[in-house]
Formats: sequence, structure tokens, C-alpha cells
Amino acid sequence: MANEVAVAARFEIEVRDLAYQHRDGAPLLARLYRPIGAGPFPALIDVHGGAWASGDRLNNAPLDEALAKSGIVVLAIDFRMPPLWRYPASIADVNLATRWLKAHAQEFGSRRDLVGGLGTSSGGHQLLLRRRRRMRYCPISCCAGRFRTRSPATAWCARRATRVWLRRTMPTGRRKRRWRRATRS
Repeated sequence: MANEVAVAARFEIEVRDLAYQHRDGAPLLARLYRPIGAGPFPALIDVHGGAWASGDRLNNAPLDEALAKSGIVVLAIDFRMPPLWRYPASIADVNLATRWLKAHAQEFGSRRDLVGGLGTSSGGHQLLLRRRRRMRYCPISCCAGRFRTRSPATAWCARRATRVWLRRTMPTGRRKRRWRRATRS
């Protein structure tokens, strides 16, 4: 069948739904796939794909079951999505789910240092963005040639954007000599 993954089952698994956080009175759910046996097992956060705006924790169920049967604890999560929520709400949820799994790893037969991530399509993109927290998207607003910033991260982005812009527009070295020759004639 198309909904099955061919992996030899080494463990029996336990599957259950749980809430890993509550936002505005509504729970964000996760489905836990846990191998039954002596651990510690590696653990994964499964972030589903769906073009950032669709899907749920059940998208990768066959894959998650196969991973659990081969000895990996999998926590498939739901997260806030557009149009109700904007970026970076989903990234914050992925961060929280990771911290939550690390805090509860021993309950599920794993350890804090064995937690990783698995993302399909836009879920993989969100995991990458989660790891690059310092390089956040930051809007740059200009006023009379100076950058107004709200945080050190935004200030850093503004300085970096200025350097890149100057490097691309101002000729230096060989390009500068060619530019001078071209403007003289």
C-alpha cells in the first residue's frame, strides 16, 4: 500500500495524543509514537509539511510508525499556521515542542541529548529557521540614511545589509579601475 513504509519491526509501539502547550485556551496537540522496550531511545520532533499553511500531525503517520517500530521515539506536532497566525508563531511552537520533549524525554524512554528533528517539505524549512535563531528575519526601516532598530539582532541585520549593499554597488580593486576607465570616455 502507499500508506505503509517497509521497515522490519523490532519493537512494539505505543501511540497516544497529548497536548504540549495551550494557546488562547486551545491545546496544541502532538502524537507520540513510542517504542516499548528498554531505552534510552533516540527521539525526534516531526514537523509536517504543507506549504506553511496546511496539514497536521497525522501527515507523516506511516513514516512515524515505521521509525517508532525501529526504535525511535517520535513526537509529531501541530503548530499555529496562517491565516490565523503569522510568522514566527510556527517557529515558536517548534521551539517549544523541542524544549518540551527534552524536558519529558525520560518519561518516554529517551534522554535530553538524544533529541533531534525531522521535517518534511516546509517542516524541514521551519526546523532550519529554528536552528538559525540569530539570523532572524528582521525588517529594516530607513530614515534620512540612518537605520532605526528595535533590537541588537535588527541592528546587526541592518549593518550587514548595508555592507552587502555597498560591496555590490561600490566598485573596488580591478572593478574600480574598469569603472573609472568606463566613466572617463
